[in-house]
Amino acid sequence: KANIDVAPFHTSTKVNELIRDIENTFTDSLESGNRAEAMKRLRVPPLEEKTSPMVAFRLGLFVGMLCLLLPAIFAFANQLHTSKLNKALEWRAALLLYRSTCLIIVQIIFSGINVYGWSKSGVNHILIFEIDPRHHLTYQRILEVGTSLLVLWFLSFIGFILASYFGSYPFIQPLIFVGLLILFVINPIPIFYRDARFWFIKKLARVFSSPFHPVGFTDFWLGDHTWWSTDMTSPSTSHTGFCAGWTEIFLQAILMMLPSWFRFAQCLRRYRDTKQAFPHLTNAGKYASGFFVVITNSLRRGTITKYVNNKMANPFLYLWVLAAIIGTVYKLTWDLKMDWGFFDKKAGKNKYLREQLVYPSKKFYYAAIVENVLFRFAWIINLFIYFDEHSAEYNDVIGFCFGFVEIFRRFIWNFFRLENEHLNNCGQFRAVRDISISPMSTGIDYKLIDYKLRKQPGIRNRRRIAPSETIVEEDITSMGDISTRDEPNNETESFIQYFIPTYDTARIDSVNEINKQPEDTLSTDTHSLTLQNESDLPNGTAEV
Repeated sequence: KANIDVAPFHTSTKVNELIRDIENTFTDSLESGNRAEAMKRLRVPPLEEKTSPMVAFRLGLFVGMLCLLLPAIFAFANQLHTSKLNKALEWRAALLLYRSTCLIIVQIIFSGINVYGWSKSGVNHILIFEIDPRHHLTYQRILEVGTSLLVLWFLSFIGFILASYFGSYPFIQPLIFVGLLILFVINPIPIFYRDARFWFIKKLARVFSSPFHPVGFTDFWLGDHTWWSTDMTSPSTSHTGFCAGWTEIFLQAILMMLPSWFRFAQCLRRYRDTKQAFPHLTNAGKYASGFFVVITNSLRRGTITKYVNNKMANPFLYLWVLAAIIGTVYKLTWDLKMDWGFFDKKAGKNKYLREQLVYPSKKFYYAAIVENVLFRFAWIINLFIYFDEHSAEYNDVIGFCFGFVEIFRRFIWNFFRLENEHLNNCGQFRAVRDISISPMSTGIDYKLIDYKLRKQPGIRNRRRIAPSETIVEEDITSMGDISTRDEPNNETESFIQYFIPTYDTARIDSVNEINKQPEDTLSTDTHSLTLQNESDLPNGTAEV
């Protein structure tokens, strides 16, 4: 440390001086001396941004409204059981119609909490998701969107119950609410965070068209969040009104397999692009296991009426349990080892975890492991429901609980998945793309290229070379040791003297004449290299 403190690269102020000069030039030339505006364009804001007062006010307002609406729901449920016409209220129908939208909104709120945790802990989610660092939704705005939609959800739900109580047609309420949600997402007017909404639509479209384009981290992450566990499927009984026939069961099975198919197709696409069987084909096998769970469970449900008196005799019950166990162990192992990077041999003091940790307490990690194991095996509750007729009557409630459990498990999963990606780039999603080396123009400085090739013989040509051909470096006149030259006084003269040295013009013209011959030319862009057959090499010629 003592040597580093006095080292030139540590004590030098040239970088700061260059930054200051660039800022001054940008301010004077492009912003007419307005330094505040120049800094907004030049400097990237930190991960933890300041809270907007209006956003904080609206967020607090919506949270306060939720604190009033939630007790109102329980009060209505406790007091209102029949309508004025002495008919039972449509509480069960309301739950069936509203549970999907509720889970989506809760997932938005959990995403806002995820962003808050990443920002506080220094996980660079902006870089990982490759979003605009200057124009994106902060966690306050995401929470604002989620809580505002949840307020509308509560109002629509209460409107459904009141419409059922007064005897009017209540089913128009969920239709209006879903219509408002769709209008909110696709609204082209530049309000309500239009850029973020359209970004979400584009990413969602990439998930639906997974096999046809390269997969980025955002595509994979969003694909994982478009589905809830196929293991957590509440069983239907013989007296259930939904999925009573084979046609309905088949359609439901297709819908349940679609989310797994999206991720399966993404894994196959990544294998096609990278040619790496591991981890992409192995990951595809994880999602393929979900297909067998859905198929065996659908067969079990379709044959349930044949084994009413002896449910243990249903062979598809055992196939479903076997497929669910294999799939759960497969997914759990992938969660802990691959997605989170736990159980690393180099963990050291972080037993059962990994070498580097971001979050402050190890208790968070161990609690997350236990939570993930328990929630992954929550589908076992279905076995008890299968043999208990009274519990099977509450399939809609149980299905809603399963959905919430899976969303909460995914909410915890997000923290450690992004942390592992931040530390180790475990998914190999590169933030920096390959840059083309094609020339920007035809005005090539051959002198500079010749000098760099002579000075740095380790440069490789990226073109594929035939086995019978060899790249030969032309014999260029030595320029002597540049370091022995006198240091010029002027910076311009220094640049010319050090980086654009004087060449033997006649020798260079001779080299260029040789390079003009098409049969000996490797590339029209680099005239310093020629391509010759090995049999034509003169004695003593150095091969690169």
